[in-house]
Amino acid sequence: MISYYPKYPTRPVISLDGAWQFSLYEGKFLEEITPDFPAEDRMCVPGAFDATPAYFCKRGTAVYRKEFSLEQSSSRLLVRIGGLGLRARFYLDGTPVFYTALPYSAESFELADVSAGNHTLTVLVDNMFSPEHQKLFLPGYDFFGFGGFYRSMELRPLPLRNALERAQVRTLCLKTGKISVTLIFRGETDQEITCTASFDNRQETTEYRLKPVNGRATFETTVSDFKIWSPQQPALHTLTVQTGEDCLVERFGIRTIKAKNRKLYLNGKELYLKGVNRHETHPDTGPATSLITQVSDLQLLKSINVNFIRGSHYSQDQRFLDLCDELGFLVWEESLGWGNSPEELADPVFMDLQEQQTRLMVQNSINHPSVIFWAFLNEFASDSQAGYQSCERLVKAIREEDDTRLVSFACCRPMTDTCLSLCDVLCLNTYPGWIGNNDDDFPEKITEAIPKILQRWREFYPADMPIIVTEMGCCGLYGERDPAAAQWTEQFQAEYFSKVIEVIFGTADICGLTLWQFCDSKSYYRFGKKTSIRSKPLAFNLAGIYDRYRRPKLVAQSVAEWFAKK
Repeated sequence: MISYYPKYPTRPVISLDGAWQFSLYEGKFLEEITPDFPAEDRMCVPGAFDATPAYFCKRGTAVYRKEFSLEQSSSRLLVRIGGLGLRARFYLDGTPVFYTALPYSAESFELADVSAGNHTLTVLVDNMFSPEHQKLFLPGYDFFGFGGFYRSMELRPLPLRNALERAQVRTLCLKTGKISVTLIFRGETDQEITCTASFDNRQETTEYRLKPVNGRATFETTVSDFKIWSPQQPALHTLTVQTGEDCLVERFGIRTIKAKNRKLYLNGKELYLKGVNRHETHPDTGPATSLITQVSDLQLLKSINVNFIRGSHYSQDQRFLDLCDELGFLVWEESLGWGNSPEELADPVFMDLQEQQTRLMVQNSINHPSVIFWAFLNEFASDSQAGYQSCERLVKAIREEDDTRLVSFACCRPMTDTCLSLCDVLCLNTYPGWIGNNDDDFPEKITEAIPKILQRWREFYPADMPIIVTEMGCCGLYGERDPAAAQWTEQFQAEYFSKVIEVIFGTADICGLTLWQFCDSKSYYRFGKKTSIRSKPLAFNLAGIYDRYRRPKLVAQSVAEWFAKK
């Protein structure tokens, strides 16, 4: 069952988690399968079917089928999906009702006039690679494209009118606790709606009479006895909004994030980011990680003195963001994309899907104080005309949804990029001495590369833009140790990371570092980008500070010591 915020306490819920009837039709696209195909096995939701023993790394279209029962008929029934992959078509009692090709995105759709009694929900889930059918997740991406339901799914009835979708909270004043609240309604609304608002489960309420425009209405208020959210004191507040027909509970934090004078400022105080990149994955469950895995990961990150997590390279699990809110981690959230070419960026369907999933990401995560960056299109062709147009479009879309956070993307073309000036922060992915140049004098390569990049950026971009390094690292095989520190050993990796941190921390013009990566993660499986498939032993990206099962490599101690000093 979906357990994260927002919560809807007056709406009964039917959880769709658990065992479903299941069959995989290997090598078949979704369009080749009908909802009456047999489903004779069992599969768990949430769960990635291609992470299980019987279907390991297999691709095709899976038939998921589950019966549910309604005690009374419902005019409006909302289906909430936490995230799935790679695409799916939903059927209610054999009739198609919804289609999605947005991997990882939390989405919802309505079922109309569902009668009381038993019903069958059938979902065709396709994890095939096909540029025609699945444009957002391509086979050359350096992480595995899993099939199945990554996160929970549920049903909830909606009121006929004035159904509360979200209450978006934005900080207006740190000194007074003043906020703005934008109520978003789903479906039809009255011309005037009376609602009450209260904070932190208090009895005191304030009544508002609102006139929604295009399903939205905004009011301003002040949180009494408020506390400011920060990594040191992650204070959180709840907002309860009640209408005559519905009730919504949101959680939020009061804080600000700014970029100016080549620095980052959280709540007006200078901020230095000490971070890692993290994939939402585990070798046993793929992207359908358990809550205990997420908690354990955050414990490990805390132990090496991390304060910032880059959620690479897709919309994050809302449960994980709730934990980051509670534990005081800062987060970069980005929509799905990886190394996209000018040809891909020029595809209007691809860009429509990019904008759709990016807006969804912002809408879903807007109340998380931990999220300080919105981002998109990791390492896209930012030195092309199509890249510039794509960047311009996505930056505009994000700022239309939310203008209170920083916007950027991770750039791997530092000497030719033309897009970063559209953003708030200059963000660099670079692997000197590792990717693109495997010379044995790798420490010198790191030392030489950074000043050249900074010189170009300071000449080309607005002078006051802050700079952070969003990826830098190298691979090390867990358990492989060598007194001479041969490449791919734990010693080599620890030496490389130490030099990276030393150089970046010693560069006054940089205000953050995000190491690649937290733990080893699954990547190309027997095929991928021709130039790099052979650099993925065992089909894993092995640059983790921890291995795939979260066992620390030698580099973990090095990172912990360096980060503790900063």
